[in-house]
Amino acid sequence: MATHKVSIIILNWNKLEYTKQCVTSIEHNTRYQNYEIVLFDNGSTETGTKEYLSSLKHKVITNPVNLGFARGNNRAAAAAAEGELLLFLNNDTIVHANWLEEMVGVMQRDPDCGIAGSKLLYPDGTLQHIGVMFDHKGNRCHPFKKRPANIPEAAATGECEAVTGACLLIRKDIFERVGGFDEQYLHGSEDIDLCLKVRKLGLKVMYCSGSVLTHFEQVSLKVRGSRFKKRTTRQNNRLFFKKWGDTLDDFRLPNDLSGLKPYHYYHHTRSELLRLIPPGAKFILDVGCSSGMLGKTLKDSNDNLTVWGIEINGAIAQEAERRLDKVFVKDIEKSEPLFSEQTLFDCIIFADVLEHLRDPWAALQRFSKHLSPGGTVVCSIPNIQHYKIIKDLILDRWLYRAEGILDRDHVRFFSLATIKNMCAVSGYKIIAIERNEKAGTLLKVANRLLCNKLDKFLTQQYLIICERRGAR
Repeated sequence: MATHKVSIIILNWNKLEYTKQCVTSIEHNTRYQNYEIVLFDNGSTETGTKEYLSSLKHKVITNPVNLGFARGNNRAAAAAAEGELLLFLNNDTIVHANWLEEMVGVMQRDPDCGIAGSKLLYPDGTLQHIGVMFDHKGNRCHPFKKRPANIPEAAATGECEAVTGACLLIRKDIFERVGGFDEQYLHGSEDIDLCLKVRKLGLKVMYCSGSVLTHFEQVSLKVRGSRFKKRTTRQNNRLFFKKWGDTLDDFRLPNDLSGLKPYHYYHHTRSELLRLIPPGAKFILDVGCSSGMLGKTLKDSNDNLTVWGIEINGAIAQEAERRLDKVFVKDIEKSEPLFSEQTLFDCIIFADVLEHLRDPWAALQRFSKHLSPGGTVVCSIPNIQHYKIIKDLILDRWLYRAEGILDRDHVRFFSLATIKNMCAVSGYKIIAIERNEKAGTLLKVANRLLCNKLDKFLTQQYLIICERRGAR
């Protein structure tokens, strides 16, 4: 395989500055010498494009109109007569050292590898792509997106459900055998469709951790605007699920979905909770503090505030330590003491935490002894009665997911009655309940006409303020 020629296919449509830096990075960072660049100009109108293309020593194909991603790449692949391997590469990428030999090496070591993809980074160095996964609905998602590039999950080369076409290596005979990219798609899903066609042959799609590129992502599509993207996304999704919807589960690999938790899951400021914190509170505990963004926002608004945090995830706790006064990496359901008996907080926050616990009742009781006289507990708890959950249950779509009310990590599920009962048996008195509503305009109007009889079904999350019973 090491002697096989690789045809690097690059589509260019305006944004010439990106194409220039992409080609330059290939020339400077590719030790694997047996390659050619096939640059397909997809109807560019930008000034200077013709001059630049004519100056290249590489193979250049020009087309007077934009054929789109699938047709353009198919045309270029047909013209790449010399390459036994085809590498489809977006022009808004910068390749890093050893990128190509690492990808070829993955195919060389595993004869069942049909497609190989790279590690793609955002310009800020965080992860963009280490393979593609399907979520609970079959949507295509990038696990660990925006996470640090050095996390363990990004360091292991291995099989994945699909890879993005921004950098995709495939044997030419396999590409031709499956009919190339499906030209029914328009600027989206062509790459995932290709991966499933190859996997249907019994071959693997591999993520190659040693092949690293920077990807600026969708530079050309941004020019076309958000309306174009929304329209094409709808069309592409309809086609994708028509082709693969009934068999998509056959292509899933073992995974716990944890990598699909979005970046903001650990970095949200939880602005809806800020107004619930008593203005006189000076010493606050944030249980399940994640990266400490809520505590940082509180501290920024009050220089005299002390905020401690507890977080079970060690890597996320390290981020919180930079923002809070003290952070404990602990499982609050373990039996060892959390603090000294004399440690008292003016406010204890449980922001979407109690539903993750096996015994939230015991946890609330345990923390009550660390409340100062007059101290409060602030909780946010998802509502299992939300109408979308009821709809999913009726339609037999009760599927656990990466986040939300049916988060795969949730152990307990709460309605308002369950919340009230939990607070009561744990020794607390509720002093305020607020609703975080999530519903469409028509449902909100209907609720007003029905004198708010639908409140419990439109509430996605309850915000609770309580105090120790008998504290006043």
